[in-house]
Amino acid sequence: MKKQKDGTTTQYRRHLNGCIKRSLNIKGQQNLCLVPSTRRSESVSVHSWKYDQAKMREVISHMIMVHELPFSFVEYELFNLVMQSATPYYQRISRATTKNDCWTSYELEKKRIKGLLKSVDKVSITTDIWTSGQNIQYMVMTAHFIDSDWKLQKRILNFVDVPPPHTGTVVCDALYKCLQDWGIEEKIWTITVDNASYNDSTVRILLDCLSFHKSLPLNSQLFHVRCCAHILNLLVQDGLSEIKEIIEDVRESVKYISASSNVCITFFTKFANNFDYLPKKKLILDCCTRWNATYAMLSCALEFKQVFPRYALRDSNYRHLPTDDDWHRVEEFEKYWGNNNLLLSIAAVLDPRNKMTLIQFAFPVIYPETEAKKQISVVRDSLHELYKAYMNEHTFAPSQSFESELQSSNPSNKGFTASNHATGKNVETGRSKYEKYVRSVDTVQHVKSELDTYLDEGVFICEGDSVNFNALEWWKSNNLKFRVLSKMACEILSIPITTVASESTFSAGGRVIDTYRSYLGTDTVQMLLCGRGLLLEDANHFFVHNRIGKYCRIGKHFFVAIG
Repeated sequence: MKKQKDGTTTQYRRHLNGCIKRSLNIKGQQNLCLVPSTRRSESVSVHSWKYDQAKMREVISHMIMVHELPFSFVEYELFNLVMQSATPYYQRISRATTKNDCWTSYELEKKRIKGLLKSVDKVSITTDIWTSGQNIQYMVMTAHFIDSDWKLQKRILNFVDVPPPHTGTVVCDALYKCLQDWGIEEKIWTITVDNASYNDSTVRILLDCLSFHKSLPLNSQLFHVRCCAHILNLLVQDGLSEIKEIIEDVRESVKYISASSNVCITFFTKFANNFDYLPKKKLILDCCTRWNATYAMLSCALEFKQVFPRYALRDSNYRHLPTDDDWHRVEEFEKYWGNNNLLLSIAAVLDPRNKMTLIQFAFPVIYPETEAKKQISVVRDSLHELYKAYMNEHTFAPSQSFESELQSSNPSNKGFTASNHATGKNVETGRSKYEKYVRSVDTVQHVKSELDTYLDEGVFICEGDSVNFNALEWWKSNNLKFRVLSKMACEILSIPITTVASESTFSAGGRVIDTYRSYLGTDTVQMLLCGRGLLLEDANHFFVHNRIGKYCRIGKHFFVAIG
């Protein structure tokens, strides 16, 4: 560019600001980044660092989904001020761009999970239906499985709208479509649902659909898992109805004491303080629809059973005093025991700390003597039948195994066998007849099965804290010893017995679809909630694996702690 006679430089500045080549060079220039070592003995290392707007946008999209933030968050002035203060290279993005980035991140994570599910043999699912503030009915489907590292995994796969009526056929069709989208319809072997009336027909129809792909073990007895949390609630509510009047007296007593500050002060300062063990105790009022809250109320009220009659002598308006017999019935209230839950029993046996010893110990307490023996036999027979199904699925028949070994050791035999079949001849020597006989009547029958070996060895005694014992880790370390049984154990232990995993998604759904975001489309809602679930459950991959790289070296530990 020619120099001006008057010495002005405006045209040069204009050229520098608009030069595309120069801007690309500046953007691609690397900076030095000081990374302090985590070890005291090592010095601070120097690495080259280059700002990447694409990675930054990906991190922001993950932040939006994980922390349930609105798309407009990226347009907040203070957020952009923070980003500009952190790095001058940051470029502002709009809410529309952020939404597109969230979709991209969700699709990438979904593709990765599909790849992970391809390596899994069996998948258990939980599902439930929830009505949002938009008056839209959403169905959530969560998958549970064991990965190649013997870790229990949980992934929220779908959060789709299912218009009413919620008949068994409608719900089954929606559920089966989700399974087909993920390519796992042939891998499902259990489904955990609550006790809603439509679920019985849903599970029955789904089982008919899946039976076309393969048969399930134990005549599909393990396929339908009823949510134990719901069953427990029904059982306890049924039991609590037997002492309904007593509970009502205790509830009204707690209400009366708590309703007035003067009454409350009198109750605690003049009467409760006379008992050394009560100064820090408080009365709790229950939620009538939650049995655990009622239990907490009764348990706490029992602590004050000697205080209530003393207070009643001073207050003529207090008319709900439980009698001594009432308090005795509260203390003696027993839990309800139902029929043997086959899945829970098998899972208990596959915990090496229990084995059949726990069944033999517990069942005589639950059942009469004759019934206990019967139920123990049911568990033992079902366990062996299930193991037999696994043996048939994961091992070759003896004759097939022998032929494959023979052909692999001598390739010429392969052609010889094929030619015999081709000509229709079946040449069988005396030696081959003898070997076939040995394989069928001698070798197989006298080998002790892995299941018998496992049960005969006795229970595993934990050293230290047994509460933190990890059964999956035990099976992983004994995988070489119990090749087939360990496969069976990890898949049984991965079956969820409650729908809590799916129901917890509804809590997040209530926060995402709040009053200010009730306009969100159903597809967007699924992207946000499923994307959040996939990222939360795979935090290690999210922060380390790395599309994000070194930006989240510190953030990883913080995220895992709060996740």
